[in-house]
Amino acid sequence: MVGDLAYNPERIYAFEETGHKLYGLWSKPAFCYSTIGKLPFGHVEDIPYENWKERIREIKPDIIYGQISTGAISLAYEVLKEKTGIPFVWHYKESPHEAMKVGLWNKLTELYRSAEGKIYLNEEEKKWIELFIPDISDNNVYILDPELPKREYFKNDFSEKLSSVDGAVHTVFIGRIIGISPNDVYVLANNNIHVHVYNQNYVSDNVLTVYKNVAPKHFHIHKYCNSSNWVKEFSKYDAGWLHCFESHNKNSVMRLKWPDLNLPARINTFMAAGIPIIQKDNSEHIVAMQTCIQNNGAGIFFKTIEDVIIQLRNKELLDKLKADIYNRRLQFSYDYYIPDLIEFFYKIIRQKNT
Repeated sequence: MVGDLAYNPERIYAFEETGHKLYGLWSKPAFCYSTIGKLPFGHVEDIPYENWKERIREIKPDIIYGQISTGAISLAYEVLKEKTGIPFVWHYKESPHEAMKVGLWNKLTELYRSAEGKIYLNEEEKKWIELFIPDISDNNVYILDPELPKREYFKNDFSEKLSSVDGAVHTVFIGRIIGISPNDVYVLANNNIHVHVYNQNYVSDNVLTVYKNVAPKHFHIHKYCNSSNWVKEFSKYDAGWLHCFESHNKNSVMRLKWPDLNLPARINTFMAAGIPIIQKDNSEHIVAMQTCIQNNGAGIFFKTIEDVIIQLRNKELLDKLKADIYNRRLQFSYDYYIPDLIEFFYKIIRQKNT
């Protein structure tokens, strides 16, 4: 593995569980979520940057797996250009627009152009990137969100709904509040809908204080929840808020921005907990997270805050969504894709050695 692991890094232990040996050549952390070794799980052997060429020649790995964020691009590019003779797979998530901004676009496009295997976050990102690399091969392509969590977190220790106790509706933000204003929270509170927030990333508590002041009895701030407690903690809510933004691409692939391409990590947490996901209705635009939620029958889509209120009060709708989510939730675990992903790697290896 070359680069970093970002969110839910424990997922890569699934390779070891199926009998594979892992090595890690790590990039310098670029973001707060840029997970690198030494890893506190599994048996990944770190490769020092100072002598990575010699060590790779000694190891003779079957495949080099470059991943996952902008901070990994330069190191992955360096390894790719060394022409080690080892098949190289490039898997990227966040974000091509950030790569442009920090001057890494040429290296990113070269990784996609020259890697023997290419793994995209979703079909939307694939189509957008291919606009800028017209000669890119469409062979040896796989689609996978690289930050899916380990299956062990998809437990069945579901909790009783808070709404079954007090009769109110309880919703939750896991991470930043995106697209919901204090006035929206005020309107929700006046309709007896609670908003709970689990976040430790805000620069200042003043951000959350504004929301708390407009709805003191309906806005609740909670401490961080460990992934091993996702199901128990978050299943008690009726629905969870995704990134609520308004797209403007008008179904034009060329106009896609990162919010249009992104699949936020919290989607997987909500799916593990078995709760419906709330997001803005961008049906007139190309939005990857909306396509994902629609295809899995897992969401509530709204134009106005009043739309949300109506749907959150529809118990029959929520029950149907929860049933559909329960039947599909394991598809949002990394382990679900391991057999296919390993077979994809074997395919790349066979072709390289032919």
